[in-house]
Amino acid sequence: MDRSMTRRISVTAVMLAFATPSCSTPRKKEPSSPVAVPREWKATGLKSPLAPSGWLSTFRDPMLDSVVRGVLTDNYDLKAAAGRLGAAIAKSRVATADLYPQMGVRAGASVNDTPVYNAQSVNYQIDPGNWNYTVNLALSWELDVWGRLRSLSTAAKADAAFATFTYEGARLSLAGQAAKGWFSVIESREQVRIAEETLASLRKTRDLARARFENGAVSAFDVRLSSADETNAEANLVQRRQNYADAKRSLETLLGRYPSAELEDRRASFPRIIPEVPAGIPSELLLRRPDLRAADWNLFASENRLFSAKTERLPKLSLTSTAGTPSVLLQDVTNDSSFLYTVAANLTAPILDGGRISGNVKLTKAQRDTAAAAYAQQVLNAFREVENTLSNEVTLVSRQRLQEKALGELRQAYQIATVRYKSGQIDIVSLLQAQRSMLSAESVLMNTRLLMLNNRIDLFLALGESVGPVSPASLFRDSALKLPRLSLPGA
Repeated sequence: MDRSMTRRISVTAVMLAFATPSCSTPRKKEPSSPVAVPREWKATGLKSPLAPSGWLSTFRDPMLDSVVRGVLTDNYDLKAAAGRLGAAIAKSRVATADLYPQMGVRAGASVNDTPVYNAQSVNYQIDPGNWNYTVNLALSWELDVWGRLRSLSTAAKADAAFATFTYEGARLSLAGQAAKGWFSVIESREQVRIAEETLASLRKTRDLARARFENGAVSAFDVRLSSADETNAEANLVQRRQNYADAKRSLETLLGRYPSAELEDRRASFPRIIPEVPAGIPSELLLRRPDLRAADWNLFASENRLFSAKTERLPKLSLTSTAGTPSVLLQDVTNDSSFLYTVAANLTAPILDGGRISGNVKLTKAQRDTAAAAYAQQVLNAFREVENTLSNEVTLVSRQRLQEKALGELRQAYQIATVRYKSGQIDIVSLLQAQRSMLSAESVLMNTRLLMLNNRIDLFLALGESVGPVSPASLFRDSALKLPRLSLPGA
C-alpha cells in the first residue's frame, strides 16, 4: 500500500475521532409520583420490610411451592412472554448497531472471450490473462452529531427494559394465579365435603320425619318437606363436584398439562396465614412494582423518540469510504498501484418535506404525553390496589372471626332444634331452617378463608414483592437510573 493511501486513511481516522455528538439526549430520572405520597399507608401503620425470601415462603407449604414453581417452568403463556422479551432485546441491539461504522466487501470476477475466425467456423479462446477481478471494501458511518441515533438506540434499550419488567410482571402475576388456583382447588374440595355432610345430615332429618310420620306424630307434610331439602342438597353436591373438577382443570392448564381433572390434592390444606403484613412505605412502590417500572421506562423511550424526531430538522453528516481494486487483470492483483481509496463526506439537510417532519414531531409528542398520562394513572391505580388490599385484610379477618362465632351458635341452635322437634315442641320448618342456616354458614366460612388467602396474594402482588430470593424480581430495587440486566429468562 503506497504512502498516499496511508495518508488518506490517517486523515479519515482523525476526522472520525473528532466527530463526537454535540447534543445531549434525554437523561433518565428517578420515578416520581403524580400525587403527594404519604409517609405510611393509610390502611395500616406497618412499615417493616417484606420477607427477603419472597412471598411464597411465607405460606410454608411445600405443595404450594411445587405448584407455583411448576407453573413458572411449564406455562406456555410465560414462555410466549419470554419470546417477546427476547425479540425486544434483539431489536435494541439492532438499533444500537446504527451508531457504529458499517463495513462490507464485494468481490467479482469476469472474463473476456477472444473469437478466432477461420474459414470453417468461429472458435473462442479463453486467455487466462483476460480474467478481470474486482475487490471493494466499503465503509459508511453516519456521524451522530445531534444525538439522533443515540436517542433512538436509548429508546430501543428502554423498550427492552419495558419488555423486561413486563415479563417480570407477567411472571409475578402468573405465580399469583397459580397460588390462587391451588387455593381454589382446596376450597372446592372442601365445599364438596361440606355438601356431602349436608346431604347426610338432611337424610337423617328425613328419616326422623318419616319415623315420626309412621308413628302418627306428624303429617306427610314433614316427610315431603324434608325430602325436598334432601333433593336440593343432592343437586348442590352435583354442582360442587363440577366446580371441584373445573378448578383442577384450570390449574392443570396453568401447569401446561392436559386438563384431566386428575391433579393430586388429597393431602393439601389451607396454609396458615402470617399474623401481620409488613407493607413497607408507599414511596418504595415506584421501584417495587414491575408494571410501574415498565411504564416508567416506556415513558423514557417516548421522550427519546421525541428528541430524535426533533433532530430530523437538523443536517445529517455521514462519511463514506471505499478501498479496493477496480477492474484489473490477474497479473496485476498483487500490484499496490492497482488499489484505489476514496473518502467522501456527505451533508444533507431537509428543505421541503410536505410537513413530514413536523407531523412526526407532533405524533411522537402525543405518544410521549400518552405515556406520561398512562404512567401517572398506573401509579394511582397501584396505590389504590395496595390500600384496598390492606383494608380488605382487616375486614376479612373481622368477617372470619364473626362467622366462626355465628357458626358455633348455629350448631348449638341446630342441636336444640333437633331435640325439640323429636319432642314435638317445634315443627319441621323450624328444624330445617336451623339446619340450613348451620350448613350454609359453614360453606360461607370456607369461602371467606379462600378470600383471605386470595387477598393476601393480591396484597403481595400489589406491593410488587418477589416470588423467591432467586427470582429476577429481586432486582426490582436496583437503581432506577440504570437499565435492568438485559438477558433472556434462564440465561
